[in-house]
Amino acid sequence: MLYTISYVSTSDKKFTDTDIHDLLNFVKKHNNENNITGLLIYSEGNFFQVIEGEKKIISDLFEKIKQDSRHYNIIKIFDRENEQKAFSEYDSSFITVGDPLDTNKEFRAFLLREKQQNSDNFKNISYVARKFMKLP
Repeated sequence: MLYTISYVSTSDKKFTDTDIHDLLNFVKKHNNENNITGLLIYSEGNFFQVIEGEKKIISDLFEKIKQDSRHYNIIKIFDRENEQKAFSEYDSSFITVGDPLDTNKEFRAFLLREKQQNSDNFKNISYVARKFMKLP
């Protein structure tokens, strides 16, 4: 069963730019090796992530994420079953702050699908994405 979780969190203040870079590289490698797709955006001390894959794998991963001391104030935006993946891989070069939304076609398609199928989620996710990406 395909499952998706999205959340935001605040990074630990001790987390350096090098630490963030190392984390992003590790997460990308780990998630792609474990058939986890989605994306992670980091901006000004905050994370926004969408992870999707098999339900048990995603649920177990989210439990580990919640225990990770490198961030706190974890707010789950949604968790739900899906019929198809929105992302073809896990992108952890990530979207850089200030990039136009159009630069990540899969994320844009994900947002459009949310708008059509889950309007309440769309409002939350698009608001967060725009704040992270410095869009109007």
